Amino acid sequence: MIMSEKKIKKFIIPVLLVVIFVTSSYVVGTKLLINDNTFSFVNKEEKLVSNFDNQFDISANEENLDTDLNKSITELTKKTTYLLLGSPNMQNESTQNYYKRHKDYLALRYNPKVPEDEKSVSGLDENSQEFKDDVLSGLSVPSMFLELNELEVKYNSYGEIRITKLDNERVLSTVTLENVKIKEPSEEEPMKYNIVQKNLTMYYYFKLLNNEYKLLYLYGETDDDIRSYIENSDEKSGELTKDKDYNSKLRNIYDFSAADNLKEEILNKIYDNNKENVVYLNAIYNIGTIVSANGIFIGEGLIATTYNFVEQSLMKAQNILIMDGLQNVYQLDGIVTMNIQNDIAILKIKDKNSNYIKFEDTNKLQKENAVISLNNKNGVGLATTKGIVTSTSTNIQTSIPVTEEIQGSPVFNSEGKIIGLINSKSLNSSISYVTENNILKEYSNKLSQVKFEEIKAIPFSELKENYYIKYNEETQINNVPEDKLKEYSEESNIDDVIKLKLIKSSYKDGIISLRYKNDIKNYINTMQFALKYIENLKSKGYEEKYTSDSKVILEKDKNRIIISEEFDYLIIVMVRL
Repeated sequence: MIMSEKKIKKFIIPVLLVVIFVTSSYVVGTKLLINDNTFSFVNKEEKLVSNFDNQFDISANEENLDTDLNKSITELTKKTTYLLLGSPNMQNESTQNYYKRHKDYLALRYNPKVPEDEKSVSGLDENSQEFKDDVLSGLSVPSMFLELNELEVKYNSYGEIRITKLDNERVLSTVTLENVKIKEPSEEEPMKYNIVQKNLTMYYYFKLLNNEYKLLYLYGETDDDIRSYIENSDEKSGELTKDKDYNSKLRNIYDFSAADNLKEEILNKIYDNNKENVVYLNAIYNIGTIVSANGIFIGEGLIATTYNFVEQSLMKAQNILIMDGLQNVYQLDGIVTMNIQNDIAILKIKDKNSNYIKFEDTNKLQKENAVISLNNKNGVGLATTKGIVTSTSTNIQTSIPVTEEIQGSPVFNSEGKIIGLINSKSLNSSISYVTENNILKEYSNKLSQVKFEEIKAIPFSELKENYYIKYNEETQINNVPEDKLKEYSEESNIDDVIKLKLIKSSYKDGIISLRYKNDIKNYINTMQFALKYIENLKSKGYEEKYTSDSKVILEKDKNRIIISEEFDYLIIVMVRL
């Protein structure tokens, strides 16, 4: 069963740092910061990274996915999703269309010609890869269609599509569908169903057959599936917790014997050698944790974690608290450097310590080698999670499940040597990606050449202030020509339906930005004030291209409207494409 029945409740403070101008209808592309003072578009990474000492810059490991392959697999992913689930926001599908969709979907199945073997009962060579692949696709492809349609999954739009070339024949494509509506058995009345909203990720494994990619295997997971596993880890202070193996659906296509046969001695060795090297990072707002992650000491008083964690912290939090698995607490001095391509940020603590991970030469990883993550999920203790390498084609990919909390965790091989750091490339997922050992080692080597006292670290508060300025000025500022605002907004009756105070409006190069203040955010969520406006836009022919708790993007002809929230402000950006 792919859907967890366990209800997971998580306190979320929705907050948006920047308004993102999306360069693709379905996938958020280059991150652009709209600066309201000049209304110029500034590359977000350049603005942030320009603050740091460039002597610690290192080159990135690039993923060189062929452009044509990326395009074709993206379209194949959308096609597969449509044939599985129907069109976005589909209502009352006809029987004729359902059966056509089913037929076209089954035509995607990988069905190779299987060699014959007169000695076998089936008359086919049951030891051949073709036979194994045919059985795998023959079971998984038809059954997934029936299962998802029985659950009556409804989705708004295609979310982020991520493509990984696994080898010369196989490609993995994942698509995350946010806030899908799905039928789920009622806990109170098992014979009845409730309609709930979840984020659903579909995993498609395509394999070449006669120069055409066909669907070999697929499965789906919700956020709850991964989170239920992670939260069942019973960490204890000062002790090692050995997580139960995740019931990975990848076991149908990979051999997990190397991970299954790992000895307890290896897990204990990894813990004993690194219990003071792994830290838990809490980004705090008031008295609550907004976002958390792991990190590792790579030098005296120097911690490596993910760019994503620090960026999210700058967006949403007031400070970062640091603690290791033995409950030792460290005070953040500042941020030394950040690199979005490598998904790495280096933090410096106030007082240097002598414990840090030692980087050793390791053998080249092979597919299905065992790997172990040492992580701290809740700030209490450390746990090991076992998995295997699923691909080394571009970046290391593993079967270790990952949530936001354990990004930044170190990953070790079966000899107990570090091979890298779990990055944020795929969160809330049954697969994880690893920033490799050589990158961490290069940072460590460069930093070790400078005295600890001389390593410049920018204080969190200073970087936050430079990176993002919250608008405290409540006087209304308006530089939008009246005719332009009327031209953009009259068909949606924006003045009548947005019942908030307009604080600031700007216009430049065909783009209007409107900023409204929500003085009752403690009682009514800011995005609630935009619901009527969104419905008006839809009634005028606008289509939702992207939706989440804090952002909605709609398009009609050459018009794009981006609606988002930022602290207690509602932001509406109107763009002529």
